[in-house]
Amino acid sequence: MIYSDTVRYALLALAYLAMHRDRLVKADEIAKAQNIPKPFLSKILHELARRDILHSVKGPRGGFSLKVDPEKLTMWDVVSLMGEDYRFQACVLMPDKCETFNTNPCVVHHRWEKLKKSIVDFLKSTTIADLISVEERHLTGMLS
Repeated sequence: MIYSDTVRYALLALAYLAMHRDRLVKADEIAKAQNIPKPFLSKILHELARRDILHSVKGPRGGFSLKVDPEKLTMWDVVSLMGEDYRFQACVLMPDKCETFNTNPCVVHHRWEKLKKSIVDFLKSTTIADLISVEERHLTGMLS
């Protein structure tokens, strides 16, 4: 996987919230619908609220809602918000960024850079709103 479960769960939760923009949604509901461990999801949701992506209301009638336009929030934004953009700086063969690629690149450096750019471009051009149709099909398939 190109990013962690934290990012994956954040994306799933944001897509779910984007589908239900008309109301506050409880973490329990998202966890159940997306099959995400609730304690893990709660931490993610609170982090997104702290970063001003979600609106959070405490209490029995509380829940979460999107604070940003899902058309403007990209997958890359979420990767970056969750602190995982560093994963796209690493060399494919070495744990750190290949600092010597100009003078002594590894055998796959140029191919990896091309692939990495394609992945980052995809993440930067895919919004949470784009994920809604995928999420709707996923949930419809579960109900059938």
